[in-house]
Amino acid sequence: MKRYLLDTHAWVYFLADPIQLPRGLETLLEEARAEQALFVSAISAWEVAVLARKGRLAFTSGVRRWLEDALRVPGIEVVPLDAYIALEADGLPLPHPDPADRFIVATALRLGAVLVSRDEKLQGLSELRTLWKPGA
Repeated sequence: MKRYLLDTHAWVYFLADPIQLPRGLETLLEEARAEQALFVSAISAWEVAVLARKGRLAFTSGVRRWLEDALRVPGIEVVPLDAYIALEADGLPLPHPDPADRFIVATALRLGAVLVSRDEKLQGLSELRTLWKPGA
């Protein structure tokens, strides 16, 4: 069974604005969620809070409430950061220094998961399996 790790934007879109997802991706993610094969990195909660503080994301119920609700969605497992993920994150050859991306990529690699991300820079990493447009 394939595992899928949601990049932060994919997590937000999936739960708050699925129309932003490519055609077919919401269905695939719902199937993964039903199979307990859908994950999100704990760092994504921090990234959502930072983006909301900077005004790049807004939620009608407020960011804290949205995060509390999002973290309780059945079938999406939150993967905590640990020392192994931190070690993996440090050594990644990423094209930019974004700490959240480092932890998210390291988490996907640790899980052996497909990273669901529209970030073309991450899609270009040879050791990382990514998905944004199903069937493409």
